[in-house]
Amino acid sequence: MKRLLYLFVFALLFSCTSHDNSKKLQATDSLLFSHPDSALKILNELQNVGQMSEAGVMHYAWNHAMAHQQMGMSLEEDSLIPNAVSYYRQRNDTTKLLDSYLLKASYLRWTGKPKEALTELEKGIKEANIMHDDSKWIMLMVQKIEMLYRENDFRTAANTIRSMLAGHHPIDHTMRGKLLYALGLNLSLLNDPQANRYFEESIKLAQASQQMNIAAERMRNYSAALTEKSEFAKSNELLYHLRRLAPEYSDISAIMLSLANNYVNMRRLDSTQYFLEKAEESERILEAHGKSDLNRRANIELLRNIINFSKGKMISSLAFNRYCDSVTTAMIDKDNTSMRRLETRNSLQAANYALHQSALRLFLIIVLLLFLLLGGGGTVYWLYRRKYQRLAEAEESIETLKQMLREAQTATSENNLTDQVPTNTESNAFLKKVLLQQLGIIRLVAGTPTNQNQALLKRISAIGGGEMPANDLLVWSDLYPIIDRLYHNFHSRLVENYGDKLIEKEIQICCLLCAEFSTKEIGVITQQTNATIYVRKSSIRKKLGMKESQDIVEFVNTI
Repeated sequence: MKRLLYLFVFALLFSCTSHDNSKKLQATDSLLFSHPDSALKILNELQNVGQMSEAGVMHYAWNHAMAHQQMGMSLEEDSLIPNAVSYYRQRNDTTKLLDSYLLKASYLRWTGKPKEALTELEKGIKEANIMHDDSKWIMLMVQKIEMLYRENDFRTAANTIRSMLAGHHPIDHTMRGKLLYALGLNLSLLNDPQANRYFEESIKLAQASQQMNIAAERMRNYSAALTEKSEFAKSNELLYHLRRLAPEYSDISAIMLSLANNYVNMRRLDSTQYFLEKAEESERILEAHGKSDLNRRANIELLRNIINFSKGKMISSLAFNRYCDSVTTAMIDKDNTSMRRLETRNSLQAANYALHQSALRLFLIIVLLLFLLLGGGGTVYWLYRRKYQRLAEAEESIETLKQMLREAQTATSENNLTDQVPTNTESNAFLKKVLLQQLGIIRLVAGTPTNQNQALLKRISAIGGGEMPANDLLVWSDLYPIIDRLYHNFHSRLVENYGDKLIEKEIQICCLLCAEFSTKEIGVITQQTNATIYVRKSSIRKKLGMKESQDIVEFVNTI
């Protein structure tokens, strides 16, 4: 009893947890693009994710990866992305289709498969064109450009940007500025002289949109490109303009180092010394706030050695080497910790997902067994009920035959027909006697007229139960003249006027109705169900142009 109670409590808690997880998952849907950091925090707080339904696990994996994507974080740990992408594509979820190409491509890039990532992006771009989704098309194209840039394929990246700018897809000013800046960046790495024009156009667009921080960032990278082309004076002019445009960036070490580098190339060591000291001061402040950068420190060390060399001082890299060693050690430790955490997380996710799949398969097997059990039970019940109904129908048919036999035994002999006109009752009884005689029942009665006649009962049961086809025993060609003689040529009149409309079985039913056979008696004689007889009577009325309430025999007798 206690074990059952524990199981019930566990099931209740699991149900509550699943419901809570479902609500939190739905809450993250609206946060993914506006506040991805908040969405990621909620997702990381979910518990027992692997024990959710398949839809829940896939929903979680999708949102978790999308939050990482929006924040520019690594997707390497999102190992369920291929499963989630396949899940939503198989279900033709059009709202997630184009995003699925982006997520899978990002996952492939982060896991070291750039070629497969580019192929996935190409598929998404084609699909976006087919769906006429301009915003998703632009998003996928931008992702492709960034990936080409990371793979150092600057020429293809530049050509892709040019195709976007010259294409028919609508591009707003902000996106145009980004594309022009990216084009300038890629062309500068190819030493293309047109790079300057695109840099300058992108800076003007940012300033026109009052995006001063973005304009300042573009100026800094433009100045670096000018430095690479030995245009040191123009580079410094741009950096001074940047300092006036964005005072909050005027004294940061990156700007100071760019100025110092330009001045050392211009052989102006005093200015180099001034900006180097400014850079060192800024870097100390940044390091105190945990924002150190190895690249900047290396640049500072290089410029310091150049200044010392020019002044005849000793050149030493010992302090910088120690700094690099400490940074390298910290990075290795961090990578090892991250790798172990990633492996643990992936193992847990995979184990939870496998557990969920096993539980789902077990559930489906149980449902299938229950279905088979219920289906088998239902089939047995249906067969039993059908057999019972057929038995009841057979008993009813047998009773009907017995009743017809009793009525037939009261009929007058055939010889009386020639001496006097029989009454309707006598005619009906006589016809029943003829029918029963053709069925072989009267012969048995005449042979052994007792209530215990086993042969008679057996034959009645065989006919009533449908084992012996009554229609094969009846000779209607002999019965029709008798019907004509007893009922004023009813059969002949019926055939003459409606023989081309009625089929043989319908003519037989009309003749039996004329002899005042009941529906049950007609069913026994023709071995059809009562429902079939009713349907045939309706068909006869329709063919004869009668109303449903009219009597068939009376209608034929009016002819």
